[in-house]
Amino acid sequence: MSSADDNRSDDSQGGNQVRTAAVIIYATFALLIATIPQSLTNWLRDMDEDPLQQAVLVAADAVQSMSQRAGLDVAYRRARAQFKALTGKEDD
Repeated sequence: MSSADDNRSDDSQGGNQVRTAAVIIYATFALLIATIPQSLTNWLRDMDEDPLQQAVLVAADAVQSMSQRAGLDVAYRRARAQFKALTGKEDD
């Protein structure tokens, strides 16, 4: 095998590693948005209003509603209730 072949092999492996890392990161984001959907809507509400933010907020509200109806956020809601009970914290 020539050194050019080695370089091409290294480049393709590096590309695969970057692709794999990107898939893992975006899958993690999707999982977090599905299981803790209010985090995205709260973050968007804290941003300065603009047309893009408003459009994404509508989509985030829809995701939050679907997630809650499907029960995907049950673990988060239970953990949050336990945290509030232990610390005596109240919602703002």
